[in-house]
Amino acid sequence: MDMPPQLLCSSSHHRILIANMTAPAASARIIDRLSPASLRHLQDVSAFAQKHLSGIRRHSGESYFDHGQTIAAALREVSADTTLVAAALAHDILVLPQGKAILQQSPLTSEEQSLAAGMHRLRHLHIDENTKDLDRVIHSFSHDSRLLLLRMAHRLIDVRRLQEFPLVRRRQIARETLHMYTAIAGRLGFHRWRYEMEDTCFSIVQPKNATALEEEFARMSAVDTLCIDRTTAFLLPKFREAGISTEMSHRIKGLYSTYRKMVVKRRKFHELTDRLALRIIVPSREDCYRALGVVHGNMHPVPGKLKDYIGAPKENGYRSIHTVVWPLPGITEQPMEIQIRTAEMDRECEFGVTSHAEYKRMTYALQSAGTAVDLWRNLQTLRAETRSPVQFEKALRSYFDESHLAVFDAEDNLHHIPRPATARDFLKIVHPEVSKKVREVRINGRKKPVDAELRDGDCVEG
Repeated sequence: MDMPPQLLCSSSHHRILIANMTAPAASARIIDRLSPASLRHLQDVSAFAQKHLSGIRRHSGESYFDHGQTIAAALREVSADTTLVAAALAHDILVLPQGKAILQQSPLTSEEQSLAAGMHRLRHLHIDENTKDLDRVIHSFSHDSRLLLLRMAHRLIDVRRLQEFPLVRRRQIARETLHMYTAIAGRLGFHRWRYEMEDTCFSIVQPKNATALEEEFARMSAVDTLCIDRTTAFLLPKFREAGISTEMSHRIKGLYSTYRKMVVKRRKFHELTDRLALRIIVPSREDCYRALGVVHGNMHPVPGKLKDYIGAPKENGYRSIHTVVWPLPGITEQPMEIQIRTAEMDRECEFGVTSHAEYKRMTYALQSAGTAVDLWRNLQTLRAETRSPVQFEKALRSYFDESHLAVFDAEDNLHHIPRPATARDFLKIVHPEVSKKVREVRINGRKKPVDAELRDGDCVEG
């Protein structure tokens, strides 16, 4: 009989390492910074899963036990919910002939067993290829929104291991992920997962375009590095003089997001103004605005490029100040984006709200209207209002399309209209019979001219 994994504890860092696991790096992430009770529970679940799953192989060649571990490790990137982790570790027990009975004998709680069963039911889900599966998506995620996080983590692991799948299946996963899962990840604020999935899948779905962009990035690499390094060295003493504590990092726009912006905005590679971004992390919200003053006071901001997503967060909760500045003289003519946020905002920007207390409520938050709208409840309504799976699929794609705004009417019905849009554009779609006559509307309860520009979450009353 398999012996349970042994626990080795380091009191200084409160780390526990589970022995006898085939993926030590994954297991270390799973159990990092958990309470003793949670550690003991995951120890029991892991031992049970290892006993029943370590000898069974997936199509990719890895064992089902290792697969559960990698999903659980991915979940720990965004959540400390051991209920989700336990469900991920043991959900593949249900592939066994007597899986249901075996799961009932496991150390999982009834809640964890329910999540594991829900996760198993969705494992052959193809939400981009078979619209009938969308009904299962909506029903499952409406019943327990945590299944969405489990499903996203499962897909992330498949993407990280795409090269282990046969070519046809690899392309199928890549297309499905790029067309639907990445959009969902973006809407929910899982930006690090989103960008990782996008670039991996883009290289498989459109290899020629991806290779061409990689060559462009390689050509500009030395200049990009110089621009980032010189700007960082220039701004750091300015922040010190202003008494603002900062941490500075940078990001270079991903392959797919670059390609998408070039297509949507009809711009060439060298015309993008946010390809380079310097990220400034400060202690408080007030420091964000002070840091913005330092940047604008010492560099040359590009007019019309300031976006305050702290004062008016995006619908997925994204908070940050963005501004675009001209580079320092003598380096390059490429403008650079400056992103300013707190450490908490930065964590949410990378991993979504599930990194904090709200991880159990996967909600589609429309902050600017002061309204929280449950994502999957909206989709249920959308499903009821469409007449066919094809029509619903089209509506669903619009729902997750970031080129569209989410806007409410006076009866709190949700509409999606192409960006950018004014209140008049909204009325032309929703109330075409009065759109030409109206001169004034109420946006979020305040009188505004009919040509006022709309933002995500606005409520428009004619």
